[in-house]
Amino acid sequence: MRKLVLLIFFCSLTLYLFNVSVCAEDVPDSKKQPDVATNATDEDAEYVDIEMEATFVKDSIQPFNRAIFTFNDKAYYWFFRPLSNGYKAVLPEKARLGVRNFFINIRMPVRFFNCVFQGKFKGAGTEALRFVINTTVGGAGFSDPAKKYFKLDIHEEDFGQTLGKYNVGAGTFVELPLLGPSNVRDAIGLLGDIALDPITLLTFVSPFASTGASSYNTLNDVSIDKGETYENLVEQAIDPYIAVQDAYSQNRTKKIRE
Repeated sequence: MRKLVLLIFFCSLTLYLFNVSVCAEDVPDSKKQPDVATNATDEDAEYVDIEMEATFVKDSIQPFNRAIFTFNDKAYYWFFRPLSNGYKAVLPEKARLGVRNFFINIRMPVRFFNCVFQGKFKGAGTEALRFVINTTVGGAGFSDPAKKYFKLDIHEEDFGQTLGKYNVGAGTFVELPLLGPSNVRDAIGLLGDIALDPITLLTFVSPFASTGASSYNTLNDVSIDKGETYENLVEQAIDPYIAVQDAYSQNRTKKIRE
């Protein structure tokens, strides 16, 4: 029941954000760019390029996003990082890599169906073959012989990318509590991925089983490399919020174009 309530709330939030982003597109930009065609120096042209790049990502609700970003950042440094460090001290890296392989393997349907939706049938076949090999030879997916011996790489496709392939606009940027950077399109896509994720079926076993499994997977990922990636990004940035926003947006654009 709680899952259903949260799902309805999440749908309402994303639809609201979508409307906000659409309205924002209709509002003329008050910041007029300098006319570089008339009496413009190279320095002026460089300024224009930087300004255009900085304002490329729609951020219609920036005060809200910055507040959530601050919450997420504090949650990481005060809770997840200490918990991750303790977890790393207890479980060796080889075991943690096995756990990551297991979750990647079990979430094959998300990648498989999104490959199909995008017409990437070779990728869908690769994902199906990887699942068979890793589930059998790889001991329920705790190892990855499909990549090690057969050179079958993962096709990281999700529903947000599928929507992007069909020219659905990203909408405004949105920072999701605990989940991190996203946008309206990817937030809606997340609902599709949740529906395709076998871990969601654990909800029928226990209301907290699915949430617990996903949280453990996130903790395990942070302990391997995601924590260091985040820290290196924000600690070297003048504005960590913009740095994370830009890195996320560029990464999503790259994946959609692949």
